[in-house]
Amino acid sequence: MRLFKLGLVLLFIGITLTIIAALLPLLLLSPETSNVNITGGGCIVVFFIPICFGVGEQAQLALLLAVILTLVLVVMLIVFNAWILKILKKSVNTTLI
Repeated sequence: MRLFKLGLVLLFIGITLTIIAALLPLLLLSPETSNVNITGGGCIVVFFIPICFGVGEQAQLALLLAVILTLVLVVMLIVFNAWILKILKKSVNTTLI
């Protein structure tokens, strides 16, 4: 039970640090004194359907990179799934004999 609580605390601390790290540049820079352009992109995969988005001047490049990384992730998932199924079938066949 103590490890479960420790895991929840570490998860909460990690999420909090991630949010602070993402917002810190926005809080430290004032728009009047700096010439900072923010560009970003990302993909959210829901049931093997990628939903990609991008914002900023170079959003096309960020979006392209996000789509490529998502496709690499999907290919890796398919390969690992096939590999695990192959191992499981082999172990079931050897236990039945």
